[in-house]
Amino acid sequence: MATSKNQSTKISSSSKSVEQSMNSNLESFTCLWLDQNVNLTQDNLQTQKELRQVINHLRTFDNIDECEQYIRNITKEKVVLIVSGSLGRQIVSRLHDLPQTS
Repeated sequence: MATSKNQSTKISSSSKSVEQSMNSNLESFTCLWLDQNVNLTQDNLQTQKELRQVINHLRTFDNIDECEQYIRNITKEKVVLIVSGSLGRQIVSRLHDLPQTS
């Protein structure tokens, strides 16, 4: 299941209220972390917290198919992918030719 920092900010403009999602990426890259234990260990949770202090857009995935689908749907950003072990070998072979990961 994919997780991310989902928050919203309300911005008032005249008589309109515009809701801007904090999940939208304002940078030219997206940092994705694919790991079966990404949300299970205290160390990984602490690392996520520290990364979010310096990275605008961090998404975590524990499912390779969901991560791959997310990457394939990205159109404007480049991807910084954090992955290791067997998931790393699997995802690299699936995505190595995509412009988002070059």
